[in-house]
Parts: sequence; structure tokens; C-alpha cells
Amino acid sequence: MPRNELEIDVVQDGDVHIVTVDGPVDSATIEVFKEKLDAVCNQPGVRVILDCQRLTYLNSRAIGLLVSYHRRSISSRGKLALCALNPKLVRTLELLQIGKALLTYDTRENARAQF
Repeated sequence: MPRNELEIDVVQDGDVHIVTVDGPVDSATIEVFKEKLDAVCNQPGVRVILDCQRLTYLNSRAIGLLVSYHRRSISSRGKLALCALNPKLVRTLELLQIGKALLTYDTRENARAQF
């Protein structure tokens, strides 16, 4: 049976915030996702790695938020990267032609190395 809970953990690793997402981001959990990420991503110049290894689903509103956070980070000289996306989510982002706009990496370590 699929999980309907979303857990988000935020830790700071030097000057980079690591945000681990566990579960689906859907209509039932989008407000938790937005609240947690707003607190991190709305800081000027912030550098964030979003670890998606346990992320099971992104609805369209969540994808829109990711694009917004990405644009905001660029305009404030910060950086937002996603890592460890499952192939289904990679394909979804590619179909929406967003995959190339967002910075994505295979692992958290590879993303961290680019910061």
C-alpha cells in the first residue's frame, strides 16, 4: 500500500542546505512541502540540494514550485540542485521540458561536488 505521508528533513552542511524529501508531494501534502521549502529557498543566495531518493511523486504544483525556487535562487546568486531522482520523475520533467532547466545529479555527493 502506498504511503500518503510526507517527511522533509533539512540539515545544513557548511554553506549548503540539504533537504531530504520522503514520500509523495500531492494535493494532501503540498502545503507541508511548500512551507518547508519556502523557509529554506526564500533566503537570498541560498544554496540547496534537494535529495529526492525517497521522493515518490510530484504533482504539477510541486513542479511549479521547484521551477520558482530555481529561478529565485539564480536571481539571488544562489543555487538549487536536485539529486537522486527516480527514473519516472526524470521522465516526467523531461516531458514537461523542465529537466534541462533544473540542475539534477545522480547522487548527493555529485551535487555537493558542484557547489
